[in-house]
Amino acid sequence: MHELRLRRFFFCLAVVGLCFVSTPRAQERAEDVIRATLQTYATAWNTANAHGIAELYTVDADYTGYGSVMTRGRSEIEARYASLFTGAFAGTQLTVDMSSLRFIKPDVAIVDGSLDLTAHAPDGTPQVSKGLFIAIMTDDGGQWKFTTFWSKRLQIAPPQAPSPR
Repeated sequence: MHELRLRRFFFCLAVVGLCFVSTPRAQERAEDVIRATLQTYATAWNTANAHGIAELYTVDADYTGYGSVMTRGRSEIEARYASLFTGAFAGTQLTVDMSSLRFIKPDVAIVDGSLDLTAHAPDGTPQVSKGLFIAIMTDDGGQWKFTTFWSKRLQIAPPQAPSPR
């Protein structure tokens, strides 16, 4: 009888231990999925796929791009991206780089990073606009989705001539 209790104790101890060991692995898997989601976002942007981008958002998400008007809800977000791709951002190319990731809870993460948006001047010269983003993402059945996405264009001051001595 004592041996049976001892076995149960060690079994329970092993199960609890596995829970603690699997948490970092789960976060590593979540980080991989979040990185893939950011890449999918850039790929959808680069192909002007407003529907593909909207699918990366939760149904009740908020989007504010480059500090502009906030858009709420997946269908409005899709319409907003569609207008961007046929308007001011038509033909642009985007790269996204994640700078940091912080899990607030196992299913909620804050992600921030940088954006490079490349457009072409009328003469074909590429013009790169740099920006920053912050997003709150939630785990939606194994797929990490944006619940809030905010980005801001960086205002880079033009180089100044050296001051006379």
